[in-house]
Amino acid sequence: MALPWMEDEMKVHLYATIGLGLLLILLLGAVALQPTAQAQAVCQRYVAGGGSDASDCSTATQPCNTVQYAIDQAVDGDRICVADVDPGPGPTVYPENIAITRSLVLDGKWQASCSAAPLSCTFEPVACDPDAVVLTRPNLGRVVTISGTITPTIDCFTITGGDAAGQGGDPDGNDAGGGIYSRDAAPILVNNVITANYGCSDCGSSFGYGGGIYLLNAPATAIISGNLIAHNVADSVEWGQGGGIMLRDSDAQVLHNVIQENQAGLLAGYGGGIAVSGGQPIIAENDILGNMAGQAGQGLGGGIYVWSSSPASIERNLIQRNKALSGAGDPDLISYGGGICYTGRPTATAIIRDNTLRQNTASMISPQGYGGGLFLGHVVSPSLVSGNLLEGNIAGDGDDGHGGGIYVDASQVIIASNQFLDNAATWAGSHGEGGGLYVNGGEVQVRSNTIVQNYGAGFPDLPSGASGYGGGIAISNSLTIVQDNQIVSNHATNAGNGGMGGGIYAFQGSLHVQDNTIAENEGTAAAWGFGGGLYAEALALTLEANLILDNLASVGPHGRGGGVRIASCPAFTLTNNIIARNGATELGSGLGIAASTAGWLAHNTLVDNRAGDGTGIHASLASDLLLYGNLVISHTFGISVTDPAASHIEARYTLFEANSVDYGPGVNSDDEIAGPAALLANYHLGPGSSAIDQVPALAGVGRDFDGDTRPMGARSDAGADESWLDSYLPLLFRDHTP
Repeated sequence: MALPWMEDEMKVHLYATIGLGLLLILLLGAVALQPTAQAQAVCQRYVAGGGSDASDCSTATQPCNTVQYAIDQAVDGDRICVADVDPGPGPTVYPENIAITRSLVLDGKWQASCSAAPLSCTFEPVACDPDAVVLTRPNLGRVVTISGTITPTIDCFTITGGDAAGQGGDPDGNDAGGGIYSRDAAPILVNNVITANYGCSDCGSSFGYGGGIYLLNAPATAIISGNLIAHNVADSVEWGQGGGIMLRDSDAQVLHNVIQENQAGLLAGYGGGIAVSGGQPIIAENDILGNMAGQAGQGLGGGIYVWSSSPASIERNLIQRNKALSGAGDPDLISYGGGICYTGRPTATAIIRDNTLRQNTASMISPQGYGGGLFLGHVVSPSLVSGNLLEGNIAGDGDDGHGGGIYVDASQVIIASNQFLDNAATWAGSHGEGGGLYVNGGEVQVRSNTIVQNYGAGFPDLPSGASGYGGGIAISNSLTIVQDNQIVSNHATNAGNGGMGGGIYAFQGSLHVQDNTIAENEGTAAAWGFGGGLYAEALALTLEANLILDNLASVGPHGRGGGVRIASCPAFTLTNNIIARNGATELGSGLGIAASTAGWLAHNTLVDNRAGDGTGIHASLASDLLLYGNLVISHTFGISVTDPAASHIEARYTLFEANSVDYGPGVNSDDEIAGPAALLANYHLGPGSSAIDQVPALAGVGRDFDGDTRPMGARSDAGADESWLDSYLPLLFRDHTP
């Protein structure tokens, strides 16, 4: 991918070429364009193993023997061509500690043939094969050290065997940069294999940072691109950061690399693949695969760890099979972010876009894991997580887990246009929360996401005894807006235990749920399921213009609130919702209200919630409801109250139709509307509906289920739809895509 400044230069060259071509045509007439040979790089210094460190290395026939000697002869701008030497199988190995203090180019794309007596060599450029030229210094310090405000390039080498133990280099006194260490420079590291290096193998009282690469104070012109960075370790004894790469106070660009099977620390670790501490780097279009942060204590960020007060951009990466913690960790510590752990110092802005986060795990065995795909903590507006695919991630595999796809902690962030597929909060723990997404505190907007087939706990067809909360989304003590999402086929738990909130679980705080499709979700496959579509407790709740369809509280007994279960909420409003074909085995197949809850239901359509108890609306445990302008159609029991002495429902302008019983004791119904409702297949009003223009307009209700103006006539229509008397296409799942 061309960088922006490269694209600008390319445009300049293109315009110049076009202008020159027109001038030649005018002066000389039409000419046939001839192909031109690609210009080869010009070398100022030559290195071939077996050469002689006795000259200035400027002649190909008389190359130097070592890379460092050639560097010492070079000046800024020199290209040092380092060759794989024939004859002989395998690579040419240069066992050196290399120090670079000039802006030069180390170029490994060369083949040399030499005769020994007298020394005479020929150099030929070849296609890049980093395995052919190896820079190494096994267990004897770093391989490459770069220092000063310089812009060196290292192109097409294998860099291996480095160990920064005892070398220091990090501002906190830790050992840093086993393969490559850079301070204050803007290196360009391209087309290399960087493998089997250590930030420190035996760190003593310090820790190891940046097993493969460590950059300190690097500007935005520093580039790490096209490299394979694999099997490096930051700290092989205790706690390390950045198994593959560490960026410390750096704005570097990390592009198009494969960063694979690196490890941050043996005991605890931050950033198995990449660790960022400060700075504003760009991490884009990399494959970050199978990295591990920690093994026996705590892990943060199996693939990427960011701790910064400045925004880092993480875009268009494949982040797969990484683990924040792989073994049995400290039971008092939680591991965060199997794929990415991004947290502020103390706050930061995060931009995380268009990545694929697949099959990452926050904690494999124990203790708890938060954020299987992504953990986001203490980020502030305008933070954005958008366009990402989160698939098959697990927060806590062997212990409790929160946020199989994403865990958001105390943050201000927009979560938009992502796909959450087949993620799980936990498998074998006692309970899991938020199979797709967990929101804890802060102010969060969840918009236009697809949240499908996620599990608060348990996996299909595998044994588990975990209870689950929020198969699609779990929310705790947050100010949250959930809007325009598809929340479909999620399970609070797939294990043989209780589950709450198949689609959404919310506890405390404030929640506004608008224009979503919440369909085919399930509380539990066993007994004691609450809220097949949504469960809300002890919060301020608004549900507006949602399609709540085909949800099930539980397969076994004690299912309550098939579509929605609301408990202990001091006040709530439900407006313009379609609640249809939901089921609960015990109380409230459509809507269950309990535990001293008070609320207002205006212009909702409740239809055919017959599975289980077959009740459209049920109130219990000292709950009081006001109903205005609703349709209650095709139920065994339209509206019911468990204890009429304790709970009461006041209904006005209700159209009851095709219920076995419209309502019982504890329900007072006035100004009823005679049918027929004449509903279409999509639960909108058809021609001839008696619900049209029957309800006095209600202040504060200015739209209907589709966003159309309400009222359109002198009065509003009963139910969720304000009819245009137009024909509608059949509706199963409404498309909320903007």
